[in-house]
Amino acid sequence: MTDLGITAGVLLTCYYVFLAWFFGRGLRRLSEVAGEVAPRVTVVCSARNEEKNLPGLLECLSRQTYPREKTEFILVDDRSTDRTFGIIEEFMRTRPGAVALRIPREEETPSPKKHALAKAIELASGELILTTDADCLPGPDWVKEMVRYYDAGTGMVLGYAPYRTDGIYDTLFHKLLALEYLAMGSVAAATACTGHPSTCNGANLSFRKEAFEQVGGYGDGRKWLSGDDDLLMQRIHSRTGSQIRFAASPLAAVPNNPPLNIGEFVRQRIRFSSKHLAYPPAMIAVLSGVYLFYVSLLILTLAAFFAQTLAPYCVAVWLAKIAAELSFLAPFQRRMEKRRLLKYYFLLAPFHLPYVVFFPVLGQVIRPRWK
Repeated sequence: MTDLGITAGVLLTCYYVFLAWFFGRGLRRLSEVAGEVAPRVTVVCSARNEEKNLPGLLECLSRQTYPREKTEFILVDDRSTDRTFGIIEEFMRTRPGAVALRIPREEETPSPKKHALAKAIELASGELILTTDADCLPGPDWVKEMVRYYDAGTGMVLGYAPYRTDGIYDTLFHKLLALEYLAMGSVAAATACTGHPSTCNGANLSFRKEAFEQVGGYGDGRKWLSGDDDLLMQRIHSRTGSQIRFAASPLAAVPNNPPLNIGEFVRQRIRFSSKHLAYPPAMIAVLSGVYLFYVSLLILTLAAFFAQTLAPYCVAVWLAKIAAELSFLAPFQRRMEKRRLLKYYFLLAPFHLPYVVFFPVLGQVIRPRWK
């Protein structure tokens, strides 16, 4: 590596460490909010061929402790070919206030999930909209806890959506994925608390219906297969001026199923990465710096195997990265997790480096697929 390359690497490392420190301050600002008094809420879920997962979700929804008279459920069958709609209809018969929608098979759109959610939100009677997925298992206090974080100036509340590591997901592979989602939750919480929200998860998301309508719903984001969560969040943040909060209560977390195998994981991450160019220019600039840091570290790590003079520099960069990341992630784990997922950090780190480098590229060159 040339002196210019080493200088660039040092600057990128300083940039990465600074970002971890800056957004790490946000995690220290996580706070409880005494919110509004029981507004009407609509819980929305879109499901496609989810007959295996839906019963678990519906059981969890039926146990919510939020006032029943102020809770509405709208469940959308997005062109399923299995018993999804029949299961939804059974839930309707036992739960007053539940609404079932069915998207006709001929309604083809670039983003089927956004289309289904938009149809439901249009009918929603709730002041607040909560979204989740068919493979999720929210706790009984989920709705109550999410609502508690709203005040008059809040337009959106983000929630933590950890991957499950129980049952068939009690494997090392799934624990590594759970650690990655811990990191994503940490970033969502930290950036929201510093006033620069960058990401969120549609498996556990809430927003004011008024804010959704004010920004024109999903808008241009409809042309992207993914992005029913973070692209919407960025629209609401930039166009309404309302505050984005993070529900920093473990009771508000919504566990969900991770990809079952590596093939599902790859397809999911390609779908996630496909929307990155739709981010606001300022966010693309910040993320580009992070991406360049990972590219430089990958090149340095490979080069150090052939040029031992680079080894001390390579070790120094890795140590800086590790210290910054563990300092950033540990407070979030202490607050939101009972699992000690950070003990898998050193197993995940070598795989995470090429993952961050290559998947953003794959997301742009490989067409993502929905179910």
